[in-house]
Amino acid sequence: MKVNNSTVFVGDGANASRNIEQTSNGTNSRKSISISASPKTGDPVAAKREEAKRKAMKIVGDAYANEKRLDDKLNARRERSKTLQNSKFDADKAIKGIEEERAFLRDVYGIDKDSKEEQDLKLLEKEIRSKMPGSDVSVSREEKQRINELKANGLTEYQQRSLEMLEQEIPYATTANDVKQEMMFESRVITETELARLKTHNVVDAEKKAEALMAEYSKEIVGMIMDEAKDNIEDTFEENKEKAEEAQEKEEALQERIDASKAKRNENEELTESILEGVDEATIATSDIGSAQQEVKDMMAKMKLIEEDIKGAAVDKAL
Repeated sequence: MKVNNSTVFVGDGANASRNIEQTSNGTNSRKSISISASPKTGDPVAAKREEAKRKAMKIVGDAYANEKRLDDKLNARRERSKTLQNSKFDADKAIKGIEEERAFLRDVYGIDKDSKEEQDLKLLEKEIRSKMPGSDVSVSREEKQRINELKANGLTEYQQRSLEMLEQEIPYATTANDVKQEMMFESRVITETELARLKTHNVVDAEKKAEALMAEYSKEIVGMIMDEAKDNIEDTFEENKEKAEEAQEKEEALQERIDASKAKRNENEELTESILEGVDEATIATSDIGSAQQEVKDMMAKMKLIEEDIKGAAVDKAL
């Protein structure tokens, strides 16, 4: 999976987010993990969410970074292969040029391709080519004996000059062989790396790991919210309990006032009856009716005050 098309977006402000986008098997799919702004101060749930997002982003980000580094290395090897290919092309071109000069030399000397001199040159040439790096040419024992005989009898001028030109190919042949070996090595490394990458799925695995981490943190965050809700309920319960106890105390106090007022009213009623009885007796016993009436009025005024106290107590209870 290559990450050349992956991008990371970083935004500022309350809705700041980072999105990782990847292209896989020719199909665009976006995996994103939003990183919101800094959590509210003193909010443990928001802080926990932020921690989860940072860790998930690091997991995925590291995977993409590793893939990017791997891509860079593979691209460097591909560039190296191109350079090597150019070097081999130059070496092969030089060898081809020398071969063209040798053919021209044969024409200058008027040597036929099927002549004995040319056939002997081919045998002498075979010995030189067998010593070139990476050559698959070999010389048999019989051929070696024939080569020694030709050297002992002496080479023609054409043969001598042609072989000298052939020896000029040796450094180019060496370069071409070295470059070929290195190109094969680079190609093998690239192929093996790509195959290993198809088997490992590092980015996909990292995304799954990040999702699992977020899910685990979500459970923890839910637990924190439940604990916080429980604490709030307990605090509210205690607060309501205190209010209920306070209301109970007020109600009891009011009831005591009402009971006291009732007791006082009963006491005053008894007193009133006693006074009325006394008034009746005084009316009979004395001719000062005006004085008796005044006593009754005073008593009724007191009863009016008692009635007002009882009404006041009732209002307090209603409140």
